[in-house]
Amino acid sequence: MLSFLKQTAFVPFILFASLSSVLSAPTASTSHPIASRQDTPFPPYIAEPANGTALTPGQNFTFSYIGVADYGRSSYAYHVWLFADDVFDKPFSPSETWTNGYYFGKFDYANYPAIPYEKHPAPSQFATPDFSKANGGWGDGKVATDYPMRLVVLEEWADGFGSVGHNVAVSSNQVVYNATGH
Repeated sequence: MLSFLKQTAFVPFILFASLSSVLSAPTASTSHPIASRQDTPFPPYIAEPANGTALTPGQNFTFSYIGVADYGRSSYAYHVWLFADDVFDKPFSPSETWTNGYYFGKFDYANYPAIPYEKHPAPSQFATPDFSKANGGWGDGKVATDYPMRLVVLEEWADGFGSVGHNVAVSSNQVVYNATGH
């Protein structure tokens, strides 16, 4: 059996991971390993902009997203939205105006084997939309200051456990649109 184990590339990793998990298991005298990661969230999460960041209309802001893909998990695409802050307070059901906001687009990142090479990477910066400008057609703009909003990422992913369609992960950070007090 040992000769078979030597021929299998992933077995040393699995054995090491199993041994590491046993050695790092919490005991009465140690804290749980997750407790030490309070300042670093588990994927997926929006690394930038941070919660509370002020966004100025027409100005760029840095964007960085840490996706869910990892060994055994594949990511297929993620969508970036800027929604009104109350988006999570409302029931998700058919509605003429469920919320308001802006769609930045659909992106991906390299994660083997699903997407070996990025096809549509997100830019490192997005331009903050200016909601005071008319949208064209019947759509008119509206001035807003100190308006609480949520930068939201919806990521499509799957793993070996199977799912009916893709799983959808949701990440968000609260931002302040057109902040005057920051």
